[in-house]
Amino acid sequence: MNYNNPKFQNLYFNSPYPVKVLFASIYGFKQRKERYGEYFRYYLKLLKNTEYADNKTLLKELEFNREKFIEFALKNSPFYKETYVDIKNFNDYKILTKNDLRINRDKIIVKSLLDKSRMVHTSGTTGSALIFPITNECFQREYAFRAMHYSWAGIDVLKKPRIATFSGHPVAKPTKNNPPFWVYDFANNWLLFSSYHMNDENLKYYVNELLSFQPKAIHGYPSSVYLIAQAFKKYGRGLNTLKAIITASETLYDFQRKVIEDTFQVKLYNWYGNTEMCANIVECDRGRLHLKLEHSYVEILDENNNSVKPGERGRLVCTAIGNKAFPLIRYDIGDIVTLSNEYKCVCGRGGLIISSIEGRKEDFIITKDGRKIGRLDHLFKDTLGISEAQIIQQEIGKILINIVPADNFSEKDLNILKNELYVRFGNSIDYKIEKVSQIPRGPNGKFKFVISEVN
Repeated sequence: MNYNNPKFQNLYFNSPYPVKVLFASIYGFKQRKERYGEYFRYYLKLLKNTEYADNKTLLKELEFNREKFIEFALKNSPFYKETYVDIKNFNDYKILTKNDLRINRDKIIVKSLLDKSRMVHTSGTTGSALIFPITNECFQREYAFRAMHYSWAGIDVLKKPRIATFSGHPVAKPTKNNPPFWVYDFANNWLLFSSYHMNDENLKYYVNELLSFQPKAIHGYPSSVYLIAQAFKKYGRGLNTLKAIITASETLYDFQRKVIEDTFQVKLYNWYGNTEMCANIVECDRGRLHLKLEHSYVEILDENNNSVKPGERGRLVCTAIGNKAFPLIRYDIGDIVTLSNEYKCVCGRGGLIISSIEGRKEDFIITKDGRKIGRLDHLFKDTLGISEAQIIQQEIGKILINIVPADNFSEKDLNILKNELYVRFGNSIDYKIEKVSQIPRGPNGKFKFVISEVN
């Protein structure tokens, strides 16, 4: 929920629960109207028509749309009009960073489309937030891609199935210490849970409400869904209606997936997107990650800006063909993926196959000898007595590991963790392990597994 102003936020927080439900449902009705309009229907129909198209056909169409998008940007965006006028070859375009966008934001904007756009902002987890416009068409287009992915999980969002969501909605006052920590949205048929109140004392209430609601799907941040899965093991009795779990907005780690799927006994479908609307990677029922070729023109480049080969890791450099109000050509989103050796998925759907999404460049730990180490979730794969953990690096070669002990925590868990650290780092990292009662969430409810403050 977006309160727009502090006065309304205070009014909502201090209202009785039935009034909160009314506010959430009015907001949900407004959401549905904005998301599921004529552009949404157009793009969803298009996606259904191209769902099983071969990659050669999809790439040919994508390159055509890329050239049309660049032509539009050169004609209508002052930034591209001034900077790129003499460039003929796509590969000669400068790769833009987030700092380039901040410095040139006003020049990049196509002002003639502002009355048909809405302002959005990045979360600012790696620096100050960036505020920019996306067209209403782009907004609905994005929800068409989401609806398509939900359909892969057997969920039709237009039919308003019961969905429990754990994704940073500020639905309960931060200082609140008794339930409800959720609010029901009649318009969408969603139960919106707070991601800010999920501690040991409160989680039994979350589980009881989830059981009472009996959702068809659970959606949310991997870290929040992971916590509810752990609590469900302890307090739950079964969700008879649950068909799928969909995670988004954070890096999904293997240990989280295992606990979530083992607990709820349904398939987890991971979604990758971003506020800049410049890449879409979605998981199918066969567990493969599809880079959707209908969404954006995406290059996967190494440190020398060469395209990676299958099996190699690279960063996403995106040309966001869906948003003409703030055209992005060859924008380095900052996220790292590994390109799969598979060209075609066994499910038959199109899209390049990504073997893993490894998170942001900032998610890597730097050792004393200069190595960059990512995917550190493996450190905790056998530590059953640790509920949550967070790794913080403020200095090269040194890390702080905060852990939240579970009820069954013992010295064995510490010894396992120390052994895993040695196996992966040897003596190239100095570490300190501290026990904490809770890992704090960011302002948007997101949880960062690795926080690096190293340049």
